[in-house]
Amino acid sequence: MSALASRIAGALAVLLLVGGAPVAQLALAMRLGPVIAAIPIATQAVLIVWIASSSLTQRAFRVGACAMVAVLVLVLSRFTDGGPVVASAVPHAMTYLTLLAVFAVSLQSGGEAIVTILARKARGALSGEIARYTRRVTWAWCWFFVAQLIGSLVLLLFASLDAWSLFVNLCNLPLIGAMLCAEYIYRQWRHAAHPPERLADMVRSFRQAWAMPVRHDR
Repeated sequence: MSALASRIAGALAVLLLVGGAPVAQLALAMRLGPVIAAIPIATQAVLIVWIASSSLTQRAFRVGACAMVAVLVLVLSRFTDGGPVVASAVPHAMTYLTLLAVFAVSLQSGGEAIVTILARKARGALSGEIARYTRRVTWAWCWFFVAQLIGSLVLLLFASLDAWSLFVNLCNLPLIGAMLCAEYIYRQWRHAAHPPERLADMVRSFRQAWAMPVRHDR
């Protein structure tokens, strides 16, 4: 695959990861049917499963997991009252469960927290104070992911479908942005003496950390 084709494929994957639910809503508005509307959500869920299962060596297991989640999304879209709107709960829940697992596993005894890994790749060697702070930030993100999952479940069970869909499909990214901004503002106040990371360094370090398993000290 050429570099240009690889970039195009990567851009399309990112668009589907972010915009699966809005594309489904557009398909519903155009009256294309629940199955057609479920295709972008199913694709989104498959991409999440494929990325989340990257550590598996058996390709057949990854393909099987992707097929199962695609079928689940299509069945929910076809046979539930909410259709593709309810099916969008699958990629949302899978995303936050995956993130929660990655961040929580890095907090195990003797492990290096995922935010510590990102900070070390952006800054180099870390002081003990910064290492402790990044570990606390990792805990904060874990609680954020838990709050997202609980909030989605509570709204799905006890609120209207429109309220739940608003939370999952529209408030999702703004809430992540608010969490990032709050942490950045607190960090600038609490650790103002330390030089801030550049955005490019943070993005690069995150990509490197996601591609590698979390290391554990011996």
